[in-house]
Amino acid sequence: MPAFPLKASLAAIALAAVTLFGPAAMATAGAAIPDRGVLPPKNPAHDVSPSPNFLAAASCAHGGDSAACNTRVLRAIAHARQVLEKFGGMSFSLAAYEKLTPDEQLFVTANLERVERGLPAAVVLTRSLDKVAQAGANADTDPPLNKVPGKLPGGGQWISLGGNWAGGFDNALGADYGWMYDDKGSAWGHRDNILGGYVSSSSCGGQRHEIAMGAGHVTKGKAYGDSETELFAGVCGPVPTDVVMTWAKAKKLLHIT
Repeated sequence: MPAFPLKASLAAIALAAVTLFGPAAMATAGAAIPDRGVLPPKNPAHDVSPSPNFLAAASCAHGGDSAACNTRVLRAIAHARQVLEKFGGMSFSLAAYEKLTPDEQLFVTANLERVERGLPAAVVLTRSLDKVAQAGANADTDPPLNKVPGKLPGGGQWISLGGNWAGGFDNALGADYGWMYDDKGSAWGHRDNILGGYVSSSSCGGQRHEIAMGAGHVTKGKAYGDSETELFAGVCGPVPTDVVMTWAKAKKLLHIT
């Protein structure tokens, strides 16, 4: 899918999303019912420009990933959530978050968006999916889903995939803002990918099923500066074994309850 330029007072920014075989149905037998937040297919009625506008902040320029920048983006996320969904901002240890790699930050951020809406987290960030996501980040485009191996390390097989790309949003939290809260121009496709169902017991014939992730990052991309990608895979069978980070470890490190 081609990039969709967005309006901004400063800096060129763009987003693109791609989904293969579509996310699995959001409602499945026995699934937890989210108690807050707006879930696909009922997406927000409008988007919200960032307030405060971190895109115009000196602390966020040139791929800034400082505490000052992240604090501004978190304030913007909290504002957008309140306006669109009537619930509060993200809660985690920012000091611990800033010690993570950009790929790990993208993994954590996507999972925070999921679990705070009652959805299951992606259980692992993996090297093989990172490799595909990084190819997209390097090229300023979506992760090339046709490069994801059918059988993942450990023997599990994916049944659905979704990928997002963002250029010029400065860092992982900034990209998440564009995908989740300023995305109506892209028909909420990025948000749908982040909050997708992807896999269920029925779609895997009753066997084990999990969501795995990959992520990619370039501080100075080809056209927009910072380039970020994330890749979601619904996996039937064993969890991929080429683990970069688990959600369990991330929760412990960042004091996420």
